Amino acid sequence: MSGKICDNKEKMQEVLGNFQLPKPYKRNWGNFRIKGNVIEYISNKYSSHWDNEQNKYVSNPDPITNVIAIKTKQGKLLGNASILPLVGQTSAWGNTQSNWRQTVIQELMEKSGRFQMIPFNVLQEAKLDVETFETLEDKGAETIQRNRPNPEYNRNDEYNAEGKGELYTIPKEVAESTHFIGAQLFSVSGTKFLFDIDRVEITHGIFNPFLVEIPDENNVVNTVAEAYEMLIPSEVKQSIQEGKDVKRQGEWFFTPTEFNPTIPPTDGSTIVVTEEDKAKLKVYRNNDYGTKRENLTAIWGEEEIKRLEALRVVERNGDPYEPKPMSLRAGPNRPNSAEMGLNRDGVSYVKGKISHTGREHKTIELEGWHTAQPNTAIKSFTITGDID
Repeated sequence: MSGKICDNKEKMQEVLGNFQLPKPYKRNWGNFRIKGNVIEYISNKYSSHWDNEQNKYVSNPDPITNVIAIKTKQGKLLGNASILPLVGQTSAWGNTQSNWRQTVIQELMEKSGRFQMIPFNVLQEAKLDVETFETLEDKGAETIQRNRPNPEYNRNDEYNAEGKGELYTIPKEVAESTHFIGAQLFSVSGTKFLFDIDRVEITHGIFNPFLVEIPDENNVVNTVAEAYEMLIPSEVKQSIQEGKDVKRQGEWFFTPTEFNPTIPPTDGSTIVVTEEDKAKLKVYRNNDYGTKRENLTAIWGEEEIKRLEALRVVERNGDPYEPKPMSLRAGPNRPNSAEMGLNRDGVSYVKGKISHTGREHKTIELEGWHTAQPNTAIKSFTITGDID
């Protein structure tokens, strides 16, 4: 058995047992401590910050900590399912290796059945009050396959091999079986949230956890499946029922359409800039201020000046029916980028490659035009760090 206290199941059971008592008879076990209504792991290192008055970095009065568990005012026990980087981290030759696996104390909390395991970093980043947390459905823990950086991969070796015309066979990433707490539907202060990993991306080995606020005015969503159903726009549901091949990337749905948005309308509303107009616009641009503008207005008339101003906008923005690279953004999340797209009558049309800025989603390719619609989530929260 390892000499680390964090790997000692007996000691970790003692920590959890004391935490559940009304008055713990012991509060400190090495770097572990019970402080009020939380269990903390205290780092041996202290954080620092820049002091403008002293013009140097100074140590913060409190050490860096990982919160392991919380006891709410209602007595509910919540265990932290987020990765605890400080617990059992190692240092050698000036290099620190943070923990990235499920720790013994997390495993014991989960197996006990007394702790509700939730990712604390998700709630903290979303600024949610953990004291009002209530579980509606917990799908349970699972083992998933995800890709992680391959420690044997070396970019310089790959570069040198390419220079010699040799094949470099060591992959950048390797697949690994990983524990995941599973999908959850919960409420905080009466508002419902769905937490899960992207089930499309995990098939590609991409571990992408998300948290969204579910629209539920009629209070009918009580399961994870119902929450997912509520996130699908009604138009997308109709298209799926019609048998259309709707694709999804993150919060975006892409529905194939026979409509070609690049063809201008035939009702005469399309503004066309002729060669004669371009010549007039050149004169107008050089004389569009002060006395010169007044003289042009006197010569051409106010209506013609207004028409030229409209043409100037068209000329500046380019052909409104010409597809260009397009960015799709839903709320504060990183945008998805379409190889070709355009907006028409309030609808976004895209085709070609759809990629994601943060590489949280595998690139997809759309053949032909598709409409792009975001899901119906009221809010979505970007999750940084890792989840166990």
